[in-house]
Amino acid sequence: MTNTLRERVRTRIPSLPHFLGRARQDWRLALYDLLPIASKPRQRDLLSHAIAWFRPKTRGFKPTPGQRSIHDELRRTGISRALPPLDSGTVAALRQYFERTPCHDPYRPHLGRFPFDAPASPETNMGYFTTAEILAAPGLLALLNDPDVLAVAEFYLGCKPLLDNIGAWWAFGGREAAKGTQRFHRDFDSLRGFKLFIYLTDVDEGSGPHVYMSGSHVNPLLDTGKAQADETIRRLFGAGNEMVVTGAAGTRFIADTFGFHKGALPAQGRRLMVAAQYNVHPSPHTPRPPVLTAPPAGLALDREINRLLLA
Repeated sequence: MTNTLRERVRTRIPSLPHFLGRARQDWRLALYDLLPIASKPRQRDLLSHAIAWFRPKTRGFKPTPGQRSIHDELRRTGISRALPPLDSGTVAALRQYFERTPCHDPYRPHLGRFPFDAPASPETNMGYFTTAEILAAPGLLALLNDPDVLAVAEFYLGCKPLLDNIGAWWAFGGREAAKGTQRFHRDFDSLRGFKLFIYLTDVDEGSGPHVYMSGSHVNPLLDTGKAQADETIRRLFGAGNEMVVTGAAGTRFIADTFGFHKGALPAQGRRLMVAAQYNVHPSPHTPRPPVLTAPPAGLALDREINRLLLA
């Protein structure tokens, strides 16, 4: 095995003063910086079960056969089959909202805001939205609190999930090379959790589909947080285990993103996606203080599940 494949990212800590300074800034950063130490699936399972033991649970929780089936598939492969799609009216309203809201390139903040159909630079592969902007999208918070998704999350985690790390972004086609999350990687954001992905544009194999390496979420090989070449991942985990998720706008699925995955670089056009993470403990990716002072009118939310978002 080459040195590259032996590589381990054991912490995100360059120095003790740096670690302590970040911990004082936000206690979530302390755990986040240490997470790569627990890089083996068995270690992560044991620690996440210990945390879940102390976290709130739904009284009398009993998942339905359908929820059990999704959970079992997630446990086995790391990714679910497609969930029931969003209706066309919901998709149209969400897409119109994000088309009207300027996005930004967090890696090039000097570019400011720009419209989805006119990226400010040819070096910009993706255009992102802030958490506040995402949560203002019509009906989106209700979609992220879908009872089936929450039930699968509680079954998977062993406790009520924390809705966390909400993202939405455009991926722009015609770029020279994949960047960032467009390359295969593991997420070291939580000891245990999964993400719900929602396509808001039609996605085929040339439109930047989500790509997942089935079974890699429980495979101890290559426990690094660094992005990897396609050839490396296919050789280690088997090209036959690569799953490419295509579908019409409104397609939804969930995936344990500790497994190797990427959002492929679109060959052409633009792809719009929303993602939200359901964690056993908080990540530092949700702003503090919470973005919302109250739930949207008429929407009843579980305060524990949404406590990172609601003041």
